[in-house]
Amino acid sequence: MSVDGRVVARFFSERRLCRLCVSLLLLPCMSLAGEVLDSSVTRDDAVYSLSVTARVDAPSALVYRSITDFTNLAAINPSIVESRVLESRGDRQRVRSVIRVCILVFCKRVVQVQDITLPDPRTVEASMVPGAGDFRAGSARWELTAVGTATELFFTETFEPDFWVPPIIGTWLIERKLVREVAETALYIERMASGQ
Repeated sequence: MSVDGRVVARFFSERRLCRLCVSLLLLPCMSLAGEVLDSSVTRDDAVYSLSVTARVDAPSALVYRSITDFTNLAAINPSIVESRVLESRGDRQRVRSVIRVCILVFCKRVVQVQDITLPDPRTVEASMVPGAGDFRAGSARWELTAVGTATELFFTETFEPDFWVPPIIGTWLIERKLVREVAETALYIERMASGQ
């Protein structure tokens, strides 16, 4: 193949890849389960803040047990490769999770170590342990509210990654990924509630 032929072949190959990426971005976000009521992601310099409100068709006690079963988080979220309790002290548990995050063609295994407290049977609070994982800082909070036989889940998180985030991955793509993750987690919890 001549140089011009290689350039043309590369152009068409890149063009197909670009078309595929654009098509995937334009597909509507699938509603796998429950209902995502609201979501947002913002960025201030290197710090991301996100929030999501979702309705899970399962009792709040089951949702709470599922999100606080720290050694079995992979059962409710397929992106979590592993999770384990490193130590327990009183009402605080230090939990290490390994998460495989993929946005577009960018994939990364991310380690997060959090100190988690359970102030009451409907709230979970977590703070990232700086230097123990792939985050400089961060905090998260889950609040559950019973709504009939379902649960409304309000999740907020602020984090500063200690790794490079490609500029092409904007807040819109992160929000899209967050919505999908919450929908998948809701599906797994709902399957547990129905005994599947």
